[in-house]
Amino acid sequence: MKKFKSRKTSFKRKTTMFIILMTLSFSFFLSYISAMIPQSKLISLLLETNLGNEQTKMSTKSKMLDFLLDTTIGRGEYQLKESKQEYTMDPKPEENSTSPLIYIYNTHQGEEYKGGTLSSVDKVPTVMLASYYLREKLAKEGIASIVETTNINEILRTQGWNYASSYEASKILIKNAMEKYHTLKTYIDIHRDSVEKSISTLDYQNKKYARILLVVGTDYEGYSTNEEYASRISNLMNQQVPEISRGILKKGGAKVNGIYNQNLSNHMLLIEIGSEYNQIEEVKNTLDVLATVLKRGITND
Repeated sequence: MKKFKSRKTSFKRKTTMFIILMTLSFSFFLSYISAMIPQSKLISLLLETNLGNEQTKMSTKSKMLDFLLDTTIGRGEYQLKESKQEYTMDPKPEENSTSPLIYIYNTHQGEEYKGGTLSSVDKVPTVMLASYYLREKLAKEGIASIVETTNINEILRTQGWNYASSYEASKILIKNAMEKYHTLKTYIDIHRDSVEKSISTLDYQNKKYARILLVVGTDYEGYSTNEEYASRISNLMNQQVPEISRGILKKGGAKVNGIYNQNLSNHMLLIEIGSEYNQIEEVKNTLDVLATVLKRGITND
């Protein structure tokens, strides 16, 4: 009996050691992979993986992302990088209109593009710079617009909120704009995606464009009206430059924002313009098209 127990105990110890060694080996493997591949690509690959229905995908991806972060770069480092919100000053504040038709803002103001600068600003190009450029192009189209210049990072800090509460911060700004400017018809939240450049870039007639993706939240009553408006903008964009729009991405359900403040108006657009791999000149080419399309969209309302 004692010999049997001894063998049983020995087997358990060997099994435990095997599990520990396998876990450590896998962790080292993930660490090696994360060192060889940029973190943004790893996370982008993970989130783009096709894994069954939407609810299953979100649950599985969330668990995979948690495990990946815990065993490689660390959750704290990832959250620190995600919370980066670089603020870009308005290069021409005098252009803010007193009777704007379009309100342009950036819930994630620190999202950057690759290389180059806008001609008027010698800084790292961000989605805020894209917003300022869109305002300029809209003005040339005869459409008055205003860019939100309040530092969202400051709102998060004063409220004691983290990066995940960015949409709560931008909601405050949207409501303030609605109260101040009764002429507003359209609200545009400009972001940039994290997909590969082969997905986010279009070469058409010897000119490169940053492709767009329109995101529509589905977790509020009446979202179909915003979906119809987004579809109209997407179709008009593709009429101007075929395949410049990647279409509509509907998001809702567990562990997804699903609203994106789009419940505040039936003309709310969340537009992903290009990705982190796009040059700012490619973004500008797309904004030229978007300005023309927005003019048509507002005129036909």
